[in-house]
Amino acid sequence: MKKNRLLNSALFISNVLKYIFILLIAAMTFVLIHWHFSPSTYKNIAIVIDKTGDTSYIWANNAYLVAPDATNPKINSNNKEWIQLTQINQQSLYTHYVQTAGYFILLILIINQITNIIGSVKILETFRRDNCSAFRKIGFYCLAIALLTFFKWYEIESNYFMSVSLKPIPLSFALGAFILAEIFKEGNKLYEAEQLTI
Repeated sequence: MKKNRLLNSALFISNVLKYIFILLIAAMTFVLIHWHFSPSTYKNIAIVIDKTGDTSYIWANNAYLVAPDATNPKINSNNKEWIQLTQINQQSLYTHYVQTAGYFILLILIINQITNIIGSVKILETFRRDNCSAFRKIGFYCLAIALLTFFKWYEIESNYFMSVSLKPIPLSFALGAFILAEIFKEGNKLYEAEQLTI
């Protein structure tokens, strides 16, 4: 089991993802600080918002933004709204930063619990009590992600964009994690009972 390639690959990928998320948080923090001193540097960067409220970052002169809607110059032909980073209100930018950084931090915490579980499986301690707690923590972290992404708000001068949506994916993962926590709890009870009989 210690040489299980699948577990080793999952452990490696988890660690790589964790460091990528840490680098993304550091890059976002740098951009936020630098934006205060030189906002014009980011005039070609836009935040794109789709119907579900999900956001992404692109260059404002990208072909993606070509052919805007005649009724709203900030809605492109793909029916996605975009906001230039230089135009966004300071408070809404802070809100977006906290939500995004918080999202990555929660993902890092989830990965930490996953690596702990994988580590215990590799040494044949799958149903130890710590794994029940780890799955429960993952469930709460997923609920926190759902709450963190529940509300989004951007303001540009007198205009604003606001969306409220409860994402089903983190809620589904939370439910799955809580179910696994109960399964591992029962497994731990059976394991401890077996150890006593021995």
